[in-house]
Amino acid sequence: MQLGAAALFAAEAIYSTVTSLIFINHDSMLRALQAQGTRFPSGTDVDTVVNIAIGFAIGAVIFFAVLELIAAIGSYLGWRWMFWAALVLFGLGGLGAFGNLGTLARPSTSPIPIAAVAVSELLSVASLALFVWLLVGLIKFGPWAMKKPGA
Repeated sequence: MQLGAAALFAAEAIYSTVTSLIFINHDSMLRALQAQGTRFPSGTDVDTVVNIAIGFAIGAVIFFAVLELIAAIGSYLGWRWMFWAALVLFGLGGLGAFGNLGTLARPSTSPIPIAAVAVSELLSVASLALFVWLLVGLIKFGPWAMKKPGA
């Protein structure tokens, strides 16, 4: 369980960072904002809005990648407290499986190509599966599916 969690966290961190750095640029973000029907405030330069959106997107990806790498290390080392963080991160990642469905239905709203979104959907489904696995292990055996103390 710990190795599976560590491997998925590392894969998600690397994949999201590389994909974002490759595909999120000015043109792709502008197309995505226009496809979403974003209205730019009057007097605002479109390039400024696009650059801010790119900055927030890259910042969020890096933030979550760092969290996932820390979770990967903690999971690999079997830190007991990391189980709870992993459970939350896998739960949030599992929610992405449902969020990606909208992007798969309307690929023009994403700055990332549809194939990359499909891989992201597979990673989100894997997160959801690990969330369920961790939850079942917790209920039956305790954190990281180890025997409960005193049992």
